[in-house]
Amino acid sequence: MLTPNQNQASGARPRRAATGTPDHDADVAAARRAFGLGQGFADPEVAHLSLVDATLPVAPGRYLEFVAPTDDTISFAKWLAKIGGRGGYVLSVQHPDPHAVKARAEARGIRVPIDVEAFGKPVVQIHPKDVGLLLEVDGITDPAVWFWDDVDPGPEPGAGISDIVAVEVPVENPEAMAQLWHELLDIGEPATPGEVDLGGITVRFVGGGPSANWTVLLRRATPDATDPELPGITFRLV
Repeated sequence: MLTPNQNQASGARPRRAATGTPDHDADVAAARRAFGLGQGFADPEVAHLSLVDATLPVAPGRYLEFVAPTDDTISFAKWLAKIGGRGGYVLSVQHPDPHAVKARAEARGIRVPIDVEAFGKPVVQIHPKDVGLLLEVDGITDPAVWFWDDVDPGPEPGAGISDIVAVEVPVENPEAMAQLWHELLDIGEPATPGEVDLGGITVRFVGGGPSANWTVLLRRATPDATDPELPGITFRLV
């Protein structure tokens, strides 16, 4: 059984948790105010996809992201309308071999709609209907390197939060989903049923889904940090 440190050494590292929203400016302003976060930066890879985003560093190499469509006809905009306007969108995991992840997925009949390059690195996205959420697997072998190293200003000094602790995702069968993630990412067996320990962030599958109404657990750093109260996604400070 992998310990958290062994799991991290295996190369599967959580990087960003993205919320989809139809009200980008207001949501980003609310999150910055509630969490004491700074300006952050925009992912330079998404503008050509008819998306606008704000990426907010929370800890070194770890981010909250808010993404909105700029074109109401794209599939992302239609998905937001279907779920009621806001919800958990993408979880990004750095992995040394996304093509092997893709091969394991396809061998199980799991859809892999995206296989592209970003910043010269392979990026694979696995279909949310098959794995509970849109799982992005980013192929960077060096755990000390990330896509945004040249544009990331780092965590805001004095911010109200200091890390992402866990992401809870409602699915139909939590234990089976966690087992599937461990197999796809090649990280051994779950230490706790229904949970995926990614060496720093726990992905915890809970019953009642499928649903985009995630709960994102954040480590509180100052007493004035608070929940921005955005319907469709819950932020819990611990």
